[in-house]
Amino acid sequence: MAKPFPLQALLEHSRHRTEAAERLLRILKRREEAARQRLEELHGFKRDYQQRLAGRGATGMDIHLLRDFHAFLVKLDVAIHQQTGEVDKALGHWRAAHANWLVLRQKVKAYETLASRHHAREAASQEKRDQRLTDENALRKHGARGEKSVI
Repeated sequence: MAKPFPLQALLEHSRHRTEAAERLLRILKRREEAARQRLEELHGFKRDYQQRLAGRGATGMDIHLLRDFHAFLVKLDVAIHQQTGEVDKALGHWRAAHANWLVLRQKVKAYETLASRHHAREAASQEKRDQRLTDENALRKHGARGEKSVI
């Protein structure tokens, strides 16, 4: 009978941890993409307001309205700066989770290699046992025939 792989529990635990790391990686990627999307939206708003300012500025504009446009553009610049930080932070979290996932995946592969070697050794041992039994049965049959013909 083949012996079970002694590190099977560790292999299964490592697989579960890797699957959890994969789920976290997907979540963090979605967060990073959402942060990038918000950043792109802010850049779009800024372009729109700059175009509005340029269009109205050509025809003349009240000083209060001009100040309001500039104040809003400054607020958009601050928001863009903050959102850029959020994108960088989200990307940093994703990269850290990706590095962790790579380490966990490497462990799983190592355990799977050990399991594969174990199963190959067990199969070879079983094959030797089966061959030995086949040889012993053949020898007994041959020996039993040889004794009958001698009598």
